[in-house]
Amino acid sequence: MVKGSARVTFLGTGASSPTKNRWLPGILVRIRNEFLLLDCGEGVQYRILTAGLRVNKLSAILITHLHGDHVYGLPGLLESLNNWGRIKPLTVVGPQDLLAFLESLRLRGKLNYEIVFVSARDKLAFRGEGYTVKAVAVMHGLEAYGYVIVEDPLPGEFNAARAEALGIPPGPERTRLVQGYPVTLPNGRVVHPSEVVSPSRRGLKIVYSGDTTPCTTLVEAARDADLLIHEATFSSGHVNEAENSFHSTSVDAAQTAQKASVKFLFLTHFSNRYSEGDLSQLLSEARSIFKETFLARDLLQLELRRLYMNGLTIWFNNLS
Repeated sequence: MVKGSARVTFLGTGASSPTKNRWLPGILVRIRNEFLLLDCGEGVQYRILTAGLRVNKLSAILITHLHGDHVYGLPGLLESLNNWGRIKPLTVVGPQDLLAFLESLRLRGKLNYEIVFVSARDKLAFRGEGYTVKAVAVMHGLEAYGYVIVEDPLPGEFNAARAEALGIPPGPERTRLVQGYPVTLPNGRVVHPSEVVSPSRRGLKIVYSGDTTPCTTLVEAARDADLLIHEATFSSGHVNEAENSFHSTSVDAAQTAQKASVKFLFLTHFSNRYSEGDLSQLLSEARSIFKETFLARDLLQLELRRLYMNGLTIWFNNLS
């Protein structure tokens, strides 16, 4: 993926137990040619194959908490990676107790690759090639986290017409200007990058709530995000159940998006009590508060791209 772009694939969008149309939580994010897996419900490795994604480029698995629907797919995926020939280390981030869970999984001998465990308590969860992943504590009745993926600032756009007018030929001089260095022309004039390169642009910001009741820490972490993926286990008609189970309603998710001033909100992690038709109610409730709200569905793929300064374009593609 080029700088300023990302691909998000929803592998599973259900909660607690799978249904015919919705499998358990898993989201694959491709950014700067690396893959990140957010949560790992049962069947994730099959969904990965269905979507045709190259998981041998998987850089990290980010687990939000240790409830089964978010972590029980991990044993199968780790062994599948081994069978598919992985040899480079794999970072796995999550709550502190995830370490003991990982150590209990080596049922068929040692893997051919190293698992590097990082406690989400460290907050700086992972540093990739051109992006950073940070963990944010959320409220779910046990140690639980959301994750914030922030791309490094993007270089400014090169003004070829201006460079031509200044007599800067195509080649290394232009490259140096884009890299931030001044160049000296044959006539002795010094051209500075600011004369032909626009200011740097903000990189993409993608936030995943994990399972949580509404909390200010997530609002602050999601501030000005391009994409917020937020659980919406219940409709507003089941607000008491949401509160008692430390989950969110679609209204809660929309209010978080509104307070954080995000660009797009995608709802996921739907209770299996709702049919596909019922989910239109959740969407309607959320859109009454935050207009740019959408429902995630299994194998829905999003393409995000920063086209100019801090503007964003998003495409939808259903792979199924």
